[in-house]
This record gives sequence, structure tokens and C-alpha cells, in this order.
Amino acid sequence: MKPTIPFFKSIQFKAALLLFTVFVSVIVPANWVIYQKIKNTIEEVDSKELKAETEKLVSNVRFNPVTIPLPPTGYLLKLQVRNEFEYENTFTSPDFPNLTTADYLADFVYVDTLKVSTIEKSIDGSGSAVIVSLARSNTKSTKQIAEIKSYLVIANILSLVLAGTLLFLFAERLIRPIKNIILTASQITASKSIARVPTPPTQDESKILADTLNEMLSRIEQSIKNQVNFFASAAHELKTPLTVMQTEIGISMQRADAATQLILKNQLIEVKRLTRIIHDFLLISQLKSETLTLRKKEEQLEEVIYSALKKVKYLIKDKVSHFQITIEDGVAIPPIKIDFDKIEIVVCNLIENAIKYSPTNTIIDLLVNSKNDAIQITIRNSISAPVKNFELLKNEFEKSEALSSGLGMGLWICDQIIDLHEGKFELMATDTQFLATIELSFQNPSN
Repeated sequence: MKPTIPFFKSIQFKAALLLFTVFVSVIVPANWVIYQKIKNTIEEVDSKELKAETEKLVSNVRFNPVTIPLPPTGYLLKLQVRNEFEYENTFTSPDFPNLTTADYLADFVYVDTLKVSTIEKSIDGSGSAVIVSLARSNTKSTKQIAEIKSYLVIANILSLVLAGTLLFLFAERLIRPIKNIILTASQITASKSIARVPTPPTQDESKILADTLNEMLSRIEQSIKNQVNFFASAAHELKTPLTVMQTEIGISMQRADAATQLILKNQLIEVKRLTRIIHDFLLISQLKSETLTLRKKEEQLEEVIYSALKKVKYLIKDKVSHFQITIEDGVAIPPIKIDFDKIEIVVCNLIENAIKYSPTNTIIDLLVNSKNDAIQITIRNSISAPVKNFELLKNEFEKSEALSSGLGMGLWICDQIIDLHEGKFELMATDTQFLATIELSFQNPSN
């Protein structure tokens, strides 16, 4: 199963977030500086323009005769004459704002929406001075600044959204080689030939990672081949002496007294059990190396069941268990094309499993029925404790009880053999019962 992680913990999200944070950290302050520069420029230009108009009016003021120039449209004028500390109001435009004495000393004063510029000019030889104050609405410049601010805010938002999207897509493209490596690695299994992860065309860390993983997979593949070859060689080497021992014990039993026969019988059972274990080792090596060949021909399923029961009958006696075979009423089991020996191994393993994990002196049921174009064999036994995660028992070296005897390969072998027959192998469990079902089709496409 492909591993999954929360999106916000993914490298793509973290990389995009990092790049986005850097982008925001650079762009936002830069745009703020630009905005301040533009704002100051607009205000400076507006102030210079107002100052120039004020200076123009001051230069045109005359007192002999008295001449007061009119301000341009949109401007408000106030003209005062200062004699030492006394101020005489000479002219004031309607709606000119009220200012304090301190306001007239400043170059610029803001009152509501008005901006006021004041210039004082000495009157030659009189010791007096004329004070000209010119007011103009600063709505235009304020509006310009607000518009520029809005444009910059909108531009920033759009650029951040666009940058975030592009950075996210860039991050996805950046880690795509790693995703491909993860996808391939999640499908790799220990088999005769292990697939390699794709090597990206880039010359960065992802290529080094892919090359390193492929080198590791090569070592694992070679190790698996060595293990499989060892199992096969060991199994072949052990089969011959065990066969000789089984034959010699069988001959000795015919000539021995009753007490010796009992000892030899127990030894023969153990030799047979050891032979089956060695046979399983050989079968495992063939399955692992994908070299197991099925020799299919039409067989009677009843014969397979009967042969399997004969091989495990000693276990039934030891457990004081009873075996009950039930064939669905009206079901005529026609010959089915299978590998007799391999299906016999499956039935043997399932019966042994049922005997091993059922309580003493219980009934083990073997049910045979038909389903569409297939035949089903179900082996049902009682259990003393619930089996958790029973589907995992199909995995290699998986046992319901960690300290139980056996390698935990029996159900895995069953699953592999039934899969080669293109059948179905299912496990089910309740609080009191364990069921193993195999289904073989009459119309096997590989036949």
C-alpha cells in the first residue's frame, strides 16, 4: 500500500511555504518602501505647487496703492499685515479655516481637507511684514495616494496568489522524482526480480537517492537469490537421508517387538513431519524464485481431500479431535483441472492449522459446496481466543500466536498456490470460530 502523509506535512507544502514566506518577506517590505516613496513624492509635488502659488501672490501684493491679487480658482486666500506683535487682517476669502498664531509660523498646515501654505514678506523700510496664507483642498493628492495604495494592495494580493500557485507547482515539480521513487518503492516486493526505482534526469540529490536505492535493491535481490538457492540446495540434500531413514524405520517396525514398534512408530511420525518441513522449504524456495511449475490435469477433488486426511490423521488422533466432512446436498463434484500435489499441500496445511489451534476434543468441519462455476472447500474449527487481524496470517512468517510452533508460512503457501491456480483464498474469524475457504473455478482461463 502506498504510504500517505497529511498534506500540510508534505515536502511539497513545506517547500512552497518556505519559498512563499521568502517571497512575502521580500516583496511586501519592498512595495511598502515604494508606496512611501510615491506618497512622499506626490505630497512634495503638491506642496511645491502650493508654495509656488503662494510666492506668486506674495510678489504681487502692493500697498501703495493697495493691490491684492485674486487667488486662482479653488484656492482660498488670507492676507495679514504684522506690525511688531499685532496682526491686522487685510483680506480673507470666505470659508478660509481658522488658524492659530502658531499655525501661521509653519510652512504648511493641514486643516480638515485643506492644506495651508504661509509666507511672510517684509515691507521695505516700514518694519512691518505682510503674511500671505493660501489654502487649497488636498483631496486630489489624497485620492491619488489612496488609488496608488489600492493598486499596490491589489497588485500585491494578485502577485502573492500567483506566486503561491507557481511556487506550489514548482515545488510539486521539484519533488516529483521523489514521488515517483516512493510510488515504485511501495510496489516493490521481495521476489526473483526486484523492480528498480526510476532515475530522474536531473543531476541533484534526487538522482543520488535513486541510484543509492537501486544499488541497495541490487544487493537485496542478490541476497534473496542466495537465500532461495540455499533453501533449495538444503532441501534437496536433506530429502535423500530422510527418505532412507523412513524406509529403514518402516522395515525395522515389521521385525521389532511391540515396545520397539511404538518407539519406531513415533520416530517415523517425526521423520514424516521433518520430511514435510523440508518439502515446505523447497516449495518456499520455488515460490520465492517464481520457478514453481504447476502440472495440471483433471482430478477428483474428493481424492485430494482423502489423500490429505491420510497424511494428517496422526495429528487428529493426538489432539483427540473429530473430523466431519459435509458435501452440499445434490452437488455432484465433476473433475477439476488442478495440480493434485499442490492442492493436497493446501488442504493439508489448512487441516493442520485447524487441528493446531482448535481446543482438544472438538469437531473440525470440512464443507464442500458449489458456487456458480466454482467449487468451495471450507475448513471450520473452534478457537479458544479471538484472532485479531486474521487477514495478516496470509503474510510470510505471520502467526496468530508469537510463541506457537511452526514458521508461520503455511497460510502464505496456501495463498500463493491458490493464486497460481487463479482461485480465491479467504480467511474469516469470529469470537469462537476460524474459517479458511478456498475457491477453485471449473472454467480456469489458464487451463
